[in-house]
Amino acid sequence: MRVKSFTGLPVVYIDTEDKKEVASREEYVRAKLRIVEDIETRSAGEMLESTIRIKGRGNTTWTMPKKPYKIKFDKKTSLLGEPADKAWVLLANYADKTALRNETAFFMGRMSRLDYTSRTHFVELILNGVYNGTYQLGEQLKIASHRVNVGDDGFLMEVDARADGEDVTFKVNHINAPINIKDPELRVGDESYNYVVRYLQRIDSVLFSDSFRDAEKGYRAYLDEESFVDWYVINEIAKNNDACFFSSCYMNLERGKKLKMGPLWDFDIAFGNVNYNGCDNPEGFWIKAVAWYTRLFEDPHFVAKVKERFAYYYDHRNQIYDEINANAQYLKYSVVENNNKWGTLYEYTWPNNMIWGSYENEVQSFKLWLERRFQWLNEQFATMGS
Repeated sequence: MRVKSFTGLPVVYIDTEDKKEVASREEYVRAKLRIVEDIETRSAGEMLESTIRIKGRGNTTWTMPKKPYKIKFDKKTSLLGEPADKAWVLLANYADKTALRNETAFFMGRMSRLDYTSRTHFVELILNGVYNGTYQLGEQLKIASHRVNVGDDGFLMEVDARADGEDVTFKVNHINAPINIKDPELRVGDESYNYVVRYLQRIDSVLFSDSFRDAEKGYRAYLDEESFVDWYVINEIAKNNDACFFSSCYMNLERGKKLKMGPLWDFDIAFGNVNYNGCDNPEGFWIKAVAWYTRLFEDPHFVAKVKERFAYYYDHRNQIYDEINANAQYLKYSVVENNNKWGTLYEYTWPNNMIWGSYENEVQSFKLWLERRFQWLNEQFATMGS
């Protein structure tokens, strides 16, 4: 069966039981989901119907008019050709009028040496018969062989200043925010909890010891360099406001292995799309000021690794711009419908730095900011360590 959607994007229909509003981030609502995939769009083409549960998700994004959601299937299900799993997310990108910043960062993640970056697809969402706008349907971050693959007894953690009393957290001396153990579910004081706490505290201690540069006794014995470098470079290029070890800063640990940074997450107030902390300015370091990274930059070995990887992204920046252009072209009809629904393009939306008006202007300002950022960083890294 051939189906032509009204914007060329796959369409996700979700109808909740008794048309109940999805009003909570804690309580799921039973629903039916149907995906209609136009064979002319980017995916292979599919029609799927299933029962699901749906609830709200996000922190600041949950307070915005266009809500993000988490959906959960009763059994592992493949969506738009991606590996089957029960847990998926619908990212609203309300604060990002280009709707491209998360996907651009994820594209850079797929160019990186990070083990895993969430796979996402742009879709239209129709919720209880009402058009709800352009969304990104993607993989929720979790431990799985096809997502964060740390084995059956590994850990996925988030540096999370927004953690609350219900979260399982711990602290280390040189990270201000709590470290939230996201997966698996643990209890404070059990064996797994004690294992990961001791490991992170050991890293923190070694990193700030006199011998931290030593290749065998220092931080390199505990930290996976490639992931720490690539996560840093991508977030620094994006000047990602929350990546200053405030929130959405993920780490993962497989027992018997080194601590890795990642996966990447949450770039809607990155790439200049924010009017505070100076993150609208394409000049100035941001992630480098984090205590752990400040310390790492005191090691010439780490600096050399960063310079090498930044040069890789700098040399491939036209590939990144091409991806932005391709996605903007793909969304050209969808953004019209999304703006008809939410009316954001010509209005201030917190925490945008500027109102650029048309979608084309929003995309162009994004690219211009990114090019200025690349050039400033290139000048800084060229003289660093010399």
